[in-house]
Amino acid sequence: MKSKALTKQLSAFLFWDTDPSSINPETHQGFIIPRVMERGTLADVTTVWNYYGEESIKQALSNAAALSKKTISFFANQFDLPRDTFRAYRTPPTNWPA
Repeated sequence: MKSKALTKQLSAFLFWDTDPSSINPETHQGFIIPRVMERGTLADVTTVWNYYGEESIKQALSNAAALSKKTISFFANQFDLPRDTFRAYRTPPTNWPA
């Protein structure tokens, strides 16, 4: 799959706030992966998983500044990692419910 073709295969609503043609999947994977894993459809998640691979996804999610508790819990289980491995867990947004 060509890199520019990746964003064309993903749901348009994921990039509502940016021009998808300006996104480079190689340099913006830290933007794409958390957004897709947080809000994408099963088809979006599968496409991104197949494109980047498990290790890149693990790294991008571990370093993401913001993820929901649900996403953190799911991927902590998926990767067999403690939740505090995720940056977003260690520094949650102030609007998280207690």
